Amino acid sequence: MFNFASSLNGLRVLVVDSDPDARYLLTTLFAGYGVETFAATSAETALKVLQQAKPDLLISEINLPDEDGYSFVCKVKALATLQKVDIPAIALTVFAKPSDREQALAAGFRQHLAKPVDIDQLIAIVARLICPLQLLPV
Repeated sequence: MFNFASSLNGLRVLVVDSDPDARYLLTTLFAGYGVETFAATSAETALKVLQQAKPDLLISEINLPDEDGYSFVCKVKALATLQKVDIPAIALTVFAKPSDREQALAAGFRQHLAKPVDIDQLIAIVARLICPLQLLPV
C-alpha cells in the first residue's frame, strides 16, 4: 500500500471556494498530511495568491462568485505557461453532470470531482497528480 502521507508532505495547495465549510474541511484535511494550504474565496483573490504562494496544485469550485471556474482555470493555465510551471488543477464542485465534467476537463482541469467528495478518493487523486511515477505498479 502506498503511503500518501509521505508523498504529500511539503506540498503547497491552493483551495478556491466561496463556501467557508468547504475551505475549512480541505485545509484541515490537508494539514494532517503536512500540506501547506492557501485558501481563496474568489477567482480574483486566487490569482493573486497563485502568483505569491506558487502552489503545486489547485483545487477549485466551478461556481465562484466573481467568475466561473472554467474561465478561471484558463487564466491559471495561461499564467502557468508564462511562468513555465505546471499547476495541476482539480475541479471539486457541486456541478456533477457528465457535461459539467466534460466542460471542466476541456477548460484545463485534470480531474473533476463532485461534492460531497470521498476524502480517500481526493487524497489518492492528489497523490497521483503530484507523484505519478511513485504510484506506478512495480
